[in-house]
Amino acid sequence: MQADFHFYVIYALARAAGMDPDRAFTVAYSSQHTDDAKYEHTLEFENGGRFPQVVTAHRFFGPSALTPAVCYRVWIPFHFLPGNVGSEFYERMVTRSRSVTAQRTVQDVLNSPLKPYSLHRLGIVLHLYADTWSHQNFLGLPRAKMNDVRNLRVKEESGGFVESLLRRLQETILEYAAPLLGHAQAGTIPDEPYREWEYEDYRGRHLSVSNHERALDAAQNCYLVLTTFVQRFPSFSSQPSLPWHRIDETVGDLLSRKGGLEERINEWKKALTEGVFGLAPQGRDANLDYDDREWFRRAVRVVREEGRPDRYTRGVDFESSHWKYFQDAAALHLFHLLHEVLPEYGMVCG
Repeated sequence: MQADFHFYVIYALARAAGMDPDRAFTVAYSSQHTDDAKYEHTLEFENGGRFPQVVTAHRFFGPSALTPAVCYRVWIPFHFLPGNVGSEFYERMVTRSRSVTAQRTVQDVLNSPLKPYSLHRLGIVLHLYADTWSHQNFLGLPRAKMNDVRNLRVKEESGGFVESLLRRLQETILEYAAPLLGHAQAGTIPDEPYREWEYEDYRGRHLSVSNHERALDAAQNCYLVLTTFVQRFPSFSSQPSLPWHRIDETVGDLLSRKGGLEERINEWKKALTEGVFGLAPQGRDANLDYDDREWFRRAVRVVREEGRPDRYTRGVDFESSHWKYFQDAAALHLFHLLHEVLPEYGMVCG
């Protein structure tokens, strides 16, 4: 999935589930920021204290950094959740949609007592949950051949389209230069919700994929998580949740829109502004944008001087800032998944 789903779809679903614009934004921002939290150095504050960051984004690593250690710490817990299907270890590490491990992770969020960062954790888990649909049948480890994509064909695209796409990706995003990882051999095709494509996997099985079907199924299941959450914690709800059948046609139509990422994002922004989900636009609905540094800039002041390392100062409200809460939620999620969930199924990854 890309930002059109992780941010805009999740925001729309959170609003329809009953959250007000600010809470929906917190969940959606956390969902998308899981693809953008790329820094892991510890912040040493000039006004006292230090804060180690949790890296959740894999896309910014170069091929030399895509080691098993990075994969176990970033790819697997935040993007390629093992599905636990099969008998052999690496087979069970392959991502599967709506897997038992995904359900186990979701249920822990729904059953845990409230924390200041509960909405942020919800967003992170929704990111991982949605990715189990788009990343299914791929492995978040550099395992030879298991991520092979052979004879890839994309509906309504010419034969040279795939080669051109992969060449551009390898030049601009280094993770796509590591073809043994994830769905790098298919480029961004699995993440674009309107695509129809087919390929042969490493076992020679022919797979015909409708991303629209996958994305709509992911949206409905994410919506179930959101409505269950507001039922469990009604203080987060500002209005009754809409039944899925009231919004499924609209969600499905928007997910079918063709175009580049920015074009698809604009379709979702327009829909929210016009209130097509049956909600009168208010607050962020009418001017919804994502800035991956917004939360950080509000929490931390950075002083940059040529020839000197960056210096950091904690903001007055750092302890209760959205950025710190996201980091807290990511740390909890990482520990919970690697040290509690996966070991229950015999997958020791911590």
